Amino acid sequence: MIFSPATLLAIVRSHLPAAASGRLCVAFSGGLDSTVLLAALAQGVRDDSSYTLRAIHIDHDLHADSSRWSQHCAAVAQRLGVDYVSRTVSVARDAGAGLEAAARDARYAALREHLRPGDVLLSAHHADDQFETLLLALLRGAGLAGLAAMPVSREFHPGWHLRPLLDFTRSALEDWATSQQLVWIADPSNDSRRFDRNFLRQDVIPLMRSRWPAASQSAARSASHVGEGLALMDEQAQTDLATASAGPCLRVDVLSGLSVARRRNLLRYWTRLRGARAPSTRKLLALEHDMLVAQEDRLPVTQWDGFEVRRFRGLLYAESTREWSADAAAPVAWDWSRPMTLPDQLGVLCAQDVRGSGLSRALLSSTLRVEFRHGGEVIRPAGQRHHRSLKKLLQDADILPWWRSRLPLLWMGDQLVAVGDLWTADEFAAREDDEGVQVIWQGRPPIQAQPQVP
Repeated sequence: MIFSPATLLAIVRSHLPAAASGRLCVAFSGGLDSTVLLAALAQGVRDDSSYTLRAIHIDHDLHADSSRWSQHCAAVAQRLGVDYVSRTVSVARDAGAGLEAAARDARYAALREHLRPGDVLLSAHHADDQFETLLLALLRGAGLAGLAAMPVSREFHPGWHLRPLLDFTRSALEDWATSQQLVWIADPSNDSRRFDRNFLRQDVIPLMRSRWPAASQSAARSASHVGEGLALMDEQAQTDLATASAGPCLRVDVLSGLSVARRRNLLRYWTRLRGARAPSTRKLLALEHDMLVAQEDRLPVTQWDGFEVRRFRGLLYAESTREWSADAAAPVAWDWSRPMTLPDQLGVLCAQDVRGSGLSRALLSSTLRVEFRHGGEVIRPAGQRHHRSLKKLLQDADILPWWRSRLPLLWMGDQLVAVGDLWTADEFAAREDDEGVQVIWQGRPPIQAQPQVP
């Protein structure tokens, strides 16, 4: 396929979702690929009022010349008559996933912030990039999601992300850029072979292309075929999920009745829906074993990449891992006239004035002590005749076991006044027409078990 602005615009039109606006936003690094994308689109939409075009440059602040690159990008956008904005991001140099991945995550987070609902982000990934991505996926033993490489179009909240250059090789883009006398930036980090992608680009792929000239295009077709297969597997997972789901949870009995392939497919799909990276093969095997084989009275947990899956009463629960820090156990004085942020992202405690309910304002001191469970606590809930152990109350209320030690307890001296916004002690409860204070636990995590499936 010969590259031209008309061909590019036709690709963009064919892949734009029906709900997309005509607002096109190019991720503009100033390199060859994104310069070609921006310049060709500027030509293609010049006489088409249904589209608007702007460029966003992300400065990772990882190179001494990064500010000069930003200035270059601004100058290019000005010459093309394209609106332009630059944003500097902070990249965690010691990130566990590596500097390249950290830069990518920071870049996409910044790009997302600049999109409005319906906007379309366009990036300049081309056929050679796709080939590199596919080879890297093969070398790390990726599943179908990895082998599908980069899709042409995907949702990218609050809009979409489009890669319209995947049918073109870098040489085709460079030929067009030369014919248009375009000027672009050469990032010296692209020459460093310590990055796997650069090693493939400079040493491996040229050798492969000398034997198979169309290797990049063939690999792109294969990735597309894998993507179609993955879409079919997702459709099967959606069908299985309709039977296996119990709210946000999965039923262990239904999982156990599926074939191995369908069960693993559903687990991958469900964990992605819950916001996790798909588990590795090793973690998936551990997940299957822990959740399906462990005895009924056990509470198994499988963790990976800041995510965890737990089993309770025949259901699987999935959520982000929350590390319980040592500081969280320390008592904290709460001036309940002001909101208090709980530790470890547990939410915020607030107090709201009410009448005839909640805690009696007249019985409260100006501050309460907030602690977490140590064991042995008792309380007489408002309206009840007898004291009960907090342990039994939590069990009867179906509070998930791993959350029971993380509920904020409100104390006055040695008296338990309230348990979050779940129970108020009868001794401190406001009576009819009393001025009361209602404890509100904002951002409370999902602490209660899902109803058991018959």
